[in-house]
Amino acid sequence: MLATTLAAVLAPIQAAYAAAPDTTITAGPEDGALVLPGPVQYAFTAVGPVDHFECSVDNAPFATCLSPQTFDLGFGTHVFQVRAVNAGLEADPSPAIRYWVVRNVPCEQAGDAYRVAQGKYFEWQQKLVKARRELHRAHAHGTAAQFQQAKNHVKRVKTKIHKFKVAMDQAIAQEAAVC
Repeated sequence: MLATTLAAVLAPIQAAYAAAPDTTITAGPEDGALVLPGPVQYAFTAVGPVDHFECSVDNAPFATCLSPQTFDLGFGTHVFQVRAVNAGLEADPSPAIRYWVVRNVPCEQAGDAYRVAQGKYFEWQQKLVKARRELHRAHAHGTAAQFQQAKNHVKRVKTKIHKFKVAMDQAIAQEAAVC
């Protein structure tokens, strides 16, 4: 009789543990989030009976973990997976997954600095074409003072072009160092 009563009590408990739990990430960056360098935290839960959780980061083997989990990872794309495991040691067959991208801010800044310098470089190249036309006109039809003024203008424009060429080279060097 005791065995029958015990079996009747344990049957619903065993049935509950027979189904794999369903895991859900409840907090943390959404899929594809661009985040600044520093800690990222994910919280999670599961529907159904849970004995423990197992987590994996960047496709490492699953290991026992607790909610929330905090990661401080380097630049690039990262993947977090979590699955609940019931007392029967049946894991959620479809772990909850999120991926995020840790931004490389110095690299982005170097790229932005290059684009700005490049834009200015080409802008001043166009100004040089106009300044040379003015110089030729002053040489052919102007006074000595107008010619000298046009010559000085060409020199100032070339100085600006050199400045932005140097800025582009510095941005490329910075990008090579941090990307």
